[in-house]
Amino acid sequence: MPGLSAPGVSLETQIVAGLRAASLLARGREEGLRFALLSMEGAARSFWAGVFCLLPFLLVRALGTGAFLSGTLPIELIGYVLGWVVFPLASLSLAEASGRGPLWPLFVAAWNWTNLVQYGALLAATLLGGLLPPGFGGSLILAAFGYALWMEWFVAKSALRISGIRAALFVLLDMAIGLFIASVVTRLSAG
Repeated sequence: MPGLSAPGVSLETQIVAGLRAASLLARGREEGLRFALLSMEGAARSFWAGVFCLLPFLLVRALGTGAFLSGTLPIELIGYVLGWVVFPLASLSLAEASGRGPLWPLFVAAWNWTNLVQYGALLAATLLGGLLPPGFGGSLILAAFGYALWMEWFVAKSALRISGIRAALFVLLDMAIGLFIASVVTRLSAG
């Protein structure tokens, strides 16, 4: 879809392109990057993926922690929003330090859209895991989490055109931020 990064492309067109990017990248196909937009507008619009991921997030949290029943939903939502904002901002510094700053909008757009697949995989594993014996269910959730990590590594490596080791630094940064936010949410929820 040439010209997707041009100003004035409709949001609907960019959402469809983002979904196509996610589908291809989820299968390890770098050509999905053609559908993620190399522009600040494309990166900004890719945050619509966060809106689409909200329902799977809420379902996973409710099934795992009972967030709907415990009254911690507002805190969970704040953590959710922070997860979508803090990592992209922190990754900009890492991308610039790697000499890949100009490719950062492409990375963020691809990262955002592939989150749809990651949340879908985690939701499916959580739902199926609840039907299976505990050992199998836990293994299924662990496999979905491993797949999500691989996908983020693949997106960082492909979009930023960096080595696998450097891509792993982006994954580690995201994990560290996610664990920090989760610990804060847990402390506030217990509080």
